[in-house]
Amino acid sequence: MVDIKLYNGDCMEKLKELADNSVDSIVTDPPYGIKFMNKKWDYGIPSVEHFKEMLRVLKHGGHILCACGTRTQHRMACNIEDAGFEIRDVISWIYGSGFPKSHNIGKAVDKLQGNEREWVSENPNKASEEAEMTSAGKCQNGRTTHPDITKGSSPHEGWGTALKPAQEFFTLARKPLSEKTVAKNVLRWGTGGINIDECRVELNATADKSQLRTMNRSKKDEKNGWGMNQANKDTPQVVNPQGRFPANIIWSCFEDEYVIKSSISDEDILTIKNYFNGKKT
Repeated sequence: MVDIKLYNGDCMEKLKELADNSVDSIVTDPPYGIKFMNKKWDYGIPSVEHFKEMLRVLKHGGHILCACGTRTQHRMACNIEDAGFEIRDVISWIYGSGFPKSHNIGKAVDKLQGNEREWVSENPNKASEEAEMTSAGKCQNGRTTHPDITKGSSPHEGWGTALKPAQEFFTLARKPLSEKTVAKNVLRWGTGGINIDECRVELNATADKSQLRTMNRSKKDEKNGWGMNQANKDTPQVVNPQGRFPANIIWSCFEDEYVIKSSISDEDILTIKNYFNGKKT
């Protein structure tokens, strides 16, 4: 059991309550500045001043992991760097459950010009949408948020304005070391490095062929090329029995996300809501 102390309030105000060099690491998912649903809180990314305050409370060598979307990642990374952090890497989270938010230009043109559109089929999600909206008390006269599928004949049919979102970025940055070497910094502050072995990805040494390596990489000929040299009877070896070295990419499929999201109980959800509402139980 890990004790968690939760500070409920404005992050900038709460950060001011923390002492200099008192935080080991920061993991944050701030506003992306993409005007999500025209919400005021998402009209901009955290400023340089926000990240300077994070830099102040972070121990020397401490890392920050900051999430952002593809459209404003460059601005987020610049603000982090301008605050005094060293950019160490960018981690890509690849997933398959993103929903396209593209404007149908062909349909908009037909509506503008008064063109007729050919009916193709019912919306395949119609039943599930109606059930969802009914349960939420939003379904009226059987109408859904997405109409049936139609097709136009204008030159702009099939045109859109955006790609399907399937990745987000996490900037990995570090507060500059106070000591001359990483080892000395770790001994003084306990920060400055990444616990690689605790982050390794488990592998099957027999089935995972991509993890096999050769004992001899110095030889090359036309028959065998780089790597395994059968003529010299090179012996394959596993890179590390503990697992793959963690990479700067995270891949998850819909099933993985569903398991993660559905594994939390109703009781846990209520506990989290109570915390954010200022209740202790």
